[in-house]
Amino acid sequence: HHLPLPRRVSRRRGGAGTRTRHSDVGIPGEAQASCTTVLTEFSKKTGDYPSLSATDIQVLALTYQLEAEFVGVSHLKQEPEKAKVSSSIRHPEAPVNILGFHLPSKPKCPQDTVDRGHQASEPEDLEFSSFVFWRNPLPNIDQELQELLMDGGEEEEENGFEESKEDSDDDGGGWITPSNIKQIQQELEQCDDPKDVRVGCVTTDFAMQNVLLQMGLHVLAVNGMLIREARSYILRCHGCFRTTSDMNRVFCAHCGNKTLKKVSVTVSDDGTLHMHFSRNPKVLNPRGLRYSLPMPKGGKYAINPHLTEDQRFPQLRLSRKARQKTDVFAPDYVAGVSPFAENDICSRSAALQLRDSALGGGRRRLNPNASRKKFVKKR
Repeated sequence: HHLPLPRRVSRRRGGAGTRTRHSDVGIPGEAQASCTTVLTEFSKKTGDYPSLSATDIQVLALTYQLEAEFVGVSHLKQEPEKAKVSSSIRHPEAPVNILGFHLPSKPKCPQDTVDRGHQASEPEDLEFSSFVFWRNPLPNIDQELQELLMDGGEEEEENGFEESKEDSDDDGGGWITPSNIKQIQQELEQCDDPKDVRVGCVTTDFAMQNVLLQMGLHVLAVNGMLIREARSYILRCHGCFRTTSDMNRVFCAHCGNKTLKKVSVTVSDDGTLHMHFSRNPKVLNPRGLRYSLPMPKGGKYAINPHLTEDQRFPQLRLSRKARQKTDVFAPDYVAGVSPFAENDICSRSAALQLRDSALGGGRRRLNPNASRKKFVKKR
């Protein structure tokens, strides 16, 4: 069964009639909020979240929801696999200067081992000379080559038609024919025939395919073939040329610049990492480099550009007076569901739609001056 989303159906041509015909098939509603949250967090870890739209995430969440209903989620991955780089030497040299060991160098072959007294005497057989002891003499092929060229020119005119026939038959082995085109497509696209696949997602978007395959969900091509391999990505700094597999980073951990760009990579059998760069000269966005930065603003609601990783931002907390109405032990406390409850609509935080939660909204943190346990291993 094909289960398109209502958002996907609304994008298609045909208007209300098309949506009515798809509603008769039994299209489920939007995906559950829990599934959407799981796929959103997983796509952030793989680095594909900026390339996904809201509808794409809904499609991924619906695939995850159907997989959980019909198959289960025990076989799915909670964390994406990171690309590991193997820096081992392929042909290691012999170790030297090891403490407690004596590794002598290889003995060199003596060069003057031939008795010079016999060199003055002429060899008995001029044909063999000094090669007689280890190999046969080299044949003189100049005369034979000239004879072959003369014979080949005479026979070329007689057998020209027959050779052209044989060449045409031999060349047919490497051509793509209707009989082997399906096999070649499977090898190039790295696809297999879908067997025992109950839930799958048909998409040609590389970001969606990468998220689905890294989680363990099935991805189908347009022709119905099962895709078994997707692209892997890392972040490469275009300033210091360092790489990292942590796709959540914004600034380079080595030089601190905001020059991390996503690069597709492939890992060979011996562990060597090969990076595939784009030929597009606009890979690095020059936005923010032409004009000077604006004057930094202070205050609670200032919005300054994020320039460094350890930059401090104001904590958008509600004021103490605004939090007084949530005191449930106050004698004049009125529940929020009551029609007579007071709603703050005049303050600045209400205009910016800031809501107070357990730890606070926005970039709020706990009290930095509170006592903490030292020497605790971080997870």
